Amino acid sequence: MRAAARPGPLRLVGRAVAAAFDALVPAACVGCRCGVAPDGPPLCALCRSRLPRLASPRCPRCAQPLGNLVAAAGELVPCGTCEEWPEVLLAADAPFAFEGLAARTVRALKYDRWRSLAPWMAARMAPAAETIASRIGAGAPWLIPVPLTPARQRERGFNQAGELARALADLGVGSLGPFLDRRPGGGRQAGVRGALRRANVQGRFQLRACPPDGRRGAIIVDDVLTTGATAIACAETLAEAGFRSVATVSFARTLRPLDGDESPTGALRP
Repeated sequence: MRAAARPGPLRLVGRAVAAAFDALVPAACVGCRCGVAPDGPPLCALCRSRLPRLASPRCPRCAQPLGNLVAAAGELVPCGTCEEWPEVLLAADAPFAFEGLAARTVRALKYDRWRSLAPWMAARMAPAAETIASRIGAGAPWLIPVPLTPARQRERGFNQAGELARALADLGVGSLGPFLDRRPGGGRQAGVRGALRRANVQGRFQLRACPPDGRRGAIIVDDVLTTGATAIACAETLAEAGFRSVATVSFARTLRPLDGDESPTGALRP
């Protein structure tokens, strides 16, 4: 396995300047840019109250909000959006809908490099992660972040999914398991519809290392769940490594129409 490329001098200087800037500039709310306490939440109280919670009832497998599609007996009607999921991928969940302030928070971490958001976001994800961990069973799960390609990792300087997975591990949800790599190739997922999203990630993931115990189950960690294409590709690779139960958790879930329209709302900017 090749050693990871070391960042160049200019990149190291840039990171040092960014760190110094963050230390000098007063902390601001991600949503309204009003001042917040440096050691407090990254969103002010008003913006936290406006975060769009993922509505219930939801599909018990993919967390798609079902609206009024509930049987008279109170049983959930299958949403249809997760019919193509492989058997190994048992469940998904997220605390927020990918719109409004939740989408802005994801963008702040992903594109504006507010890495200090990750622990706060992970704390909001932890209850959902613990719930689906109980469903896949077999003890504390492996927390496996969706990897970036080497080029994207160098460009961004960090992996937002890795930051979230590490923070979830620090909260005691499970053990960090960076078992996957992402091959170069494929297009961007941001703003892309279902079929092309699946093509972009098909065969792009490979094992970096064999997990010590796949019987523990795995939770794939990402910032946003859209169609599930990335989670499917990761889960299929993990199944080949011996995992028998996999779930996925994210900070936000894209809302999808239930009429067959593949167009997701709230798409990330390219």
